[in-house]
Amino acid sequence: MVGIRGRLIGLLLVATIALASSFFAHLYLFEQWRGQHERQLHRSKILEEVLRLKGLVVDVETNFRGYLLTEQSSFLEPINLATSRLESGMARLTDLTASTPGLQLGVGVLSARLNEFVDSKKTLVAAIGTDKQEQVRLYVRGGSGRALFLTIEKAVGDFEMRVQREIPLESMTYEAWMEQARWQLLFVDSLGAILCIVLTRSVSLPTQPSRDRRARIPL
Repeated sequence: MVGIRGRLIGLLLVATIALASSFFAHLYLFEQWRGQHERQLHRSKILEEVLRLKGLVVDVETNFRGYLLTEQSSFLEPINLATSRLESGMARLTDLTASTPGLQLGVGVLSARLNEFVDSKKTLVAAIGTDKQEQVRLYVRGGSGRALFLTIEKAVGDFEMRVQREIPLESMTYEAWMEQARWQLLFVDSLGAILCIVLTRSVSLPTQPSRDRRARIPL
C-alpha cells in the first residue's frame, strides 16, 4: 500500500515537473517573440516620425519656391507653421529615442539642421518684396538653397543609418517567423513529452532490493 502511494506521489511529481518545464519553456519563447515584435514596432515608429520630418522639409522648400515665383500669400502658411510642426515632431522623436542612447546624439544633430533650414527659409521669405529680393533670387540660382537641402538629406540619412545600427531590421518575413515559432513550440512540447516518459519510467520501475526480496520468497 505504501509502495503504491509512493508511486502515485512520484507520478504526480513527474507530471508537475513536466508541465512546469513546458510552461516555462513556452513563457521564455513568448517573451522572446514579444520583445522582438516590440523592437520592430518601436523601430517603425521612429522611422515614421523621421518620414514626417522629411515631408516637412519638402513642404517648406516647395512653398518657398512657390512664394518666390508668385508672391502669393497662400504659400506662406506652411512656412509659418513649420516651426511649431518641427518642435512637435522633434519632441515626439526625442521621446521615442529616450530608451536608445545611441540615437540621442543623432536627434540633436538632426534638430539643429532642421531648425537651421526652417530659419533660413523664413529669413529669405521676409526679404522677398523688399530691395533684397534680387539677392534671394541669386541665392536660389547660385545653388546655396540646394546645398542646404542636400545637407538636410544627409543628416536624415545619417540618422536612419543610426537607427539601423541600434535597432536592426528583422530579416525574417512574418510567414518565416511564424513557421519558426511553430517548430520551436513543437520542439518544446516534444522535449516535455520525452521528459515525462523518462521520469515516469524511472518512477514505475521497481528498485533492486524489492526484486531481491521477491526472489527470496519460497514457493
